[in-house]
Amino acid sequence: MSNGTLLYIGGFELPDKNAAAHRVLSNGKAMRELGYNVVFVGIDKSLSFNTDISTTHKSIQGFDCWSVPYPHKIDQWLSFLTTISFINVIKNEYTDIRGVIAYNYPSVALYKLKRYGTKNNIKIIADCTEWYSTKGSNFLFKLIKGFDSFFRMRIVHKRLDGLIVISTYLENYYKKNINVLRVPPLVDKDETKWDSKYINNTGNKLSFSYSGSPGKNKDKINKLIEVLYSLKESENYELKVIGLTINEYLDYYPEHEDMLSELRNRISFKGRLSHINSIDQLMKSDFSIFIRESNRLTNAGFPTKFVESINCGVPVITTKTSDLGMYLVDDFNGFYINEDLTESVNKFSKILQLTEKEISRLKMNCINDSNFNFKSYVGKFDDFFSKIL
Repeated sequence: MSNGTLLYIGGFELPDKNAAAHRVLSNGKAMRELGYNVVFVGIDKSLSFNTDISTTHKSIQGFDCWSVPYPHKIDQWLSFLTTISFINVIKNEYTDIRGVIAYNYPSVALYKLKRYGTKNNIKIIADCTEWYSTKGSNFLFKLIKGFDSFFRMRIVHKRLDGLIVISTYLENYYKKNINVLRVPPLVDKDETKWDSKYINNTGNKLSFSYSGSPGKNKDKINKLIEVLYSLKESENYELKVIGLTINEYLDYYPEHEDMLSELRNRISFKGRLSHINSIDQLMKSDFSIFIRESNRLTNAGFPTKFVESINCGVPVITTKTSDLGMYLVDDFNGFYINEDLTESVNKFSKILQLTEKEISRLKMNCINDSNFNFKSYVGKFDDFFSKIL
């Protein structure tokens, strides 16, 4: 018997086009285990902006899914950020809506959604996975995004019926004001893509993998390149960069052209790959690696790529940000490195000396990790909803 319908709405592109999609699907599976009918309303960049949402229905992994068009023009963005008219269309399809879970939702629309929920006896919950930064942005973006972030994070969220957050940082910020559940990125271990092939590296080179794109406030792949350049005399490593071409990298860091030229036999840029192909490349690696500075943006969020790597059976080399200290144990399922170049070079020098047996031990520890299986969080979701719905 169904416990009613939960709408899960936000800027996710199902089934696997962004990290948001992976998060909400796994969370939805935990909720479905509790008897809720979880219905997704995401975005579709292929739709024209005047598309009728009632024509977009599809089924993904047993869930009803609907899509709203993604905005491209200024007037479309204004509508996208401030209206919730699609709710009435969806409400006509389901008579037992008990709650709406809004993923990183625009502040004005979220405020209107809360008012709508109060009038219609529907609980409004936010799923918050980041605290945006406007550092390095132009004035107009800072003005708009700064207001949106302030209004959502500091005002609207505290007036909702509950919050699902991705990190301890956000949990501590909100726990005095509202019902809060901390949920890191989760996976469905029963999906075949997580069947680790446990590939032993039979070559004479350690294979490192980086997946993502550089950002002003997130991944610092330039620091990774600089560390590897300092170890250019070592011949026993290779780095696969997934998500970027070499030209795209040089658009960000043109000063690294000579470095890449000298490292050309050890660094390969794969460009953008499908999620399945990027997972396949990851599984063929000895380590995944990413470097992030410790700031509000990185500590409020949680790196999905860490969870994916662990569930692929691939140990992680990274800096200590967010809640990684709760899950990554040095020389057990990965290694911590420092933002300081000299210290990182010294740590990498030791990693390059690891034996095949030592790497196999690290990989097995990752394979046996169950921290991020969605089934481990079913009970926590049950306790959370029992206080709200």
